Amino acid sequence: MMLLVVVDVTLRTTVQRLVPGDIELVRLLLIIVFFAGMAYTALVHGHVRVDLLVNRFSPTTKLGISMCGDMLSVGILAVLSWQLVVHAQRQLLSHFATGMLHVPMWPFALAIAFFIALFALSFLHNFFESLSKLIANGTRNYAWLAPAIIVTSLLLAMSLWSSIFLPIKIEAPTFGAISLLLLFLLIFLEVPIGAAMAIITLWAASYLTSPSGGLTLIAMASQSVASNYMWSVVPLFILMGQLVARGALGGDIYKTVYKWVGHLPGGLASATVGACGALAACVGDSLSGIVSTAPVALPEMRAYKYDPKLATACIAAGGTIGILIPPSLGFIVYGIAVEESIGRLFIAGIIPGILLTALLMLSITVRCKINPRLGPPGPSTTLREKLVSLKGSWSVLVLFLLVIGGIYGGILTPNEAGAIGAFGALVISIALRRLTLKGFNDAVKDAMQMTAMIFFIFIYAIALGQLICLTKLTFVMGDFIAGLAVPAYATLGAILLMYLILGCIMNALPALIITLPIIFPIVMALGFDPIWFGVLCVVMAEVGLITPPIGMNVFAMAGMVPDVPLYDIFRALIPFWIVMLFVVGLVVAFPQIALFLPNTMMGR
Repeated sequence: MMLLVVVDVTLRTTVQRLVPGDIELVRLLLIIVFFAGMAYTALVHGHVRVDLLVNRFSPTTKLGISMCGDMLSVGILAVLSWQLVVHAQRQLLSHFATGMLHVPMWPFALAIAFFIALFALSFLHNFFESLSKLIANGTRNYAWLAPAIIVTSLLLAMSLWSSIFLPIKIEAPTFGAISLLLLFLLIFLEVPIGAAMAIITLWAASYLTSPSGGLTLIAMASQSVASNYMWSVVPLFILMGQLVARGALGGDIYKTVYKWVGHLPGGLASATVGACGALAACVGDSLSGIVSTAPVALPEMRAYKYDPKLATACIAAGGTIGILIPPSLGFIVYGIAVEESIGRLFIAGIIPGILLTALLMLSITVRCKINPRLGPPGPSTTLREKLVSLKGSWSVLVLFLLVIGGIYGGILTPNEAGAIGAFGALVISIALRRLTLKGFNDAVKDAMQMTAMIFFIFIYAIALGQLICLTKLTFVMGDFIAGLAVPAYATLGAILLMYLILGCIMNALPALIITLPIIFPIVMALGFDPIWFGVLCVVMAEVGLITPPIGMNVFAMAGMVPDVPLYDIFRALIPFWIVMLFVVGLVVAFPQIALFLPNTMMGR
């Protein structure tokens, strides 16, 4: 898919020709890209679950609850696979095909059905794997499986025979609210988020329309969303990030930043923040940036006797910059969810991202100036050494300018920029002899896994969004909020607080996917700019990743540094947390911080 887009862009810019049916070919390839990795991702437990509630139970009970989630996933995926076979039959009989190349679509519906069947088998494998652990631990009481079997059977039965199991009449908005409450109940009981969305969508749509309507909705969403050309931007940027990481291009940035700021108090920590932000921006996800940066930065800071709390906190905080500085998966997901320009969102994040990075580094300098024991200054470097160090970071700078410059100048669409960026990362990594065949295979495998994780949620979030529109719940909520005697900015504050809380318990991407179909219409009714709001909610979701008591970035950091207590990392993060909220306040008070550059874009 990457090569197809690169060839198409090359032909267009050189000889003014296009690959015939290029968009249709990408759409067909997307179906394979999105679904082929879902089963593997389930086997390595890569799909998103929220374990905040179940972590309070004993290990045996927690394992049992996880098994219940696996059982529910098997049920909905089996129904979905069967319905996609029916959908393929309809397409075959109606001779449904693509517009230009006239490629029949029914084989691709069958391919999705096959991949989802494998997906269901993967969850079944996980179920029996957990069961074997319980047996090995001597567990003899399996009565807790009865509620799981009952709930799974009841939800599926209510979806297929809604008139029998729910004969009472419930108003559509009320039923939509009930559906959302049940959705969050399933999510907090560790049902994979995508599976929870699929089963609630099927259940609610079956009640509001008909069982056949509910089945058709989730089947059509599986194929129509996966074959939408606009979504190709996600796997292409993910692949770019993985190639940058596997090509070890981030280490060069770390050395360069250290040459420039290392002589300052806490200079190594400041360099870590800058490098972590740069690498996380390339990868597009904060946790990936942390995992990639920590092995390089931590040994250096330990060697210079940095305070362990500051050393770990600056990496956790630095990773949050990655979802703000483009290319950013957070902006991609937001743009897709609300149908806003991803290119404008990318550009909108540049000034806030630079501002946040500079203020985080400034806070480190001030703290280490006051207390030199936190982080001593490193050796001074000459201007010549600083300039020479820029040679080492040319690869990442070239990729950044190629991608963002192409989008800003109106030369490339975000989809094309993702392909060009991924191809550029591949070429540079090979030219520098840093990418082995195994590294390339791992990059593609990890990109497929992350894509599968995101789109298992996203596909059925879109179906859920269609369902919410059907219930008119968002209109009722919008009218209710508009009728309150509450200032618009107070409502905005409540929404941003919600994203802060959600960021504490899950990754920013699922948080955005789940909530935006409900929140975005309300925000638009309040008259706020969608690009500006995108910057705010993405930042707040990331702030949640370093906020106690959960703070996923902090837990990831603590897992890599077991000798530093979790409490100490949280305490060291307080100044960074204050800086991030200060930047949010600045963007709220002065919207042009986010909107100035997008408003100057060519072809905006």
